[in-house]
Amino acid sequence: MRDEEIRRYGSLALRILAVAAVYYGSARLGLLQHLVRGQITPLWPPTGLALAGLLFFGLRIWPGIALGAFLVNLSIGPTAAAVLAIAAGNTAAPVCAYLMLRRVGFRQELDRLRDGLALVFLGALGGMLVSSTVGTATLALSGALERGFWPAWSVWWTGDAMGVLVVTPFLLVLRRARWPVPADRARWAEAAALGVCTLGVTLLAVSVRNSPLLFLVFPCLIWAAFRFQLAGPRRARSRCRRSRSRPRPRNSGRSPGGTCSPTWSPCRPSTAPRR
Repeated sequence: MRDEEIRRYGSLALRILAVAAVYYGSARLGLLQHLVRGQITPLWPPTGLALAGLLFFGLRIWPGIALGAFLVNLSIGPTAAAVLAIAAGNTAAPVCAYLMLRRVGFRQELDRLRDGLALVFLGALGGMLVSSTVGTATLALSGALERGFWPAWSVWWTGDAMGVLVVTPFLLVLRRARWPVPADRARWAEAAALGVCTLGVTLLAVSVRNSPLLFLVFPCLIWAAFRFQLAGPRRARSRCRRSRSRPRPRNSGRSPGGTCSPTWSPCRPSTAPRR
């Protein structure tokens, strides 16, 4: 029993350290595009990583978020007290977002409209009010703001919300992604072209200072959404094909609920409404 506990706590410690390292690394990248006082950016990837980590591993990894946020702000915060307050706000925001998502029954598959709406309004727009308010108020009280409260608050809130909207769905889909079924060369060429275009436009957008060019990435995202969609449907279709090709026993017409239905098959779409 003791060895099992050691392995369990050791695994948890490694996850916490990994979350802290990824948070810190993504934060350093996000700070390259700072707009206010060297620490408020229009896109803050660590919030999306933190929320995805909580969805994957639960509340047990919150110390990793706190450690990463503290290390990031340690070199850019005005005072030690301000660093602690900002780190606390950066930790509380994804935790609150995670609790609200769990409260409404959020599913990581993102296969329902309500899941997408919950991620936008609760995870991004609602949860990130905590970090933006705490962080901006801390900078204002410490006298470190060069502009008014509300302009700085709006940039902070937008950056944290964009981090959730951009990074969290990507990681949720990536976790369930599988190698695609054999596709023709045109499909692979389109995917390669999409990747090259997205990378080129992103580098162009972030290379121009004091110019809001991040919107140029949106056409690439729309292209990817319409042409490639989520990884889940592809997996479901391949699973349906495998079920259809298997020989079925005589009593295989039994429905999942236990009642006999000769017309039911695992590949036939359900007519029941989805919640």
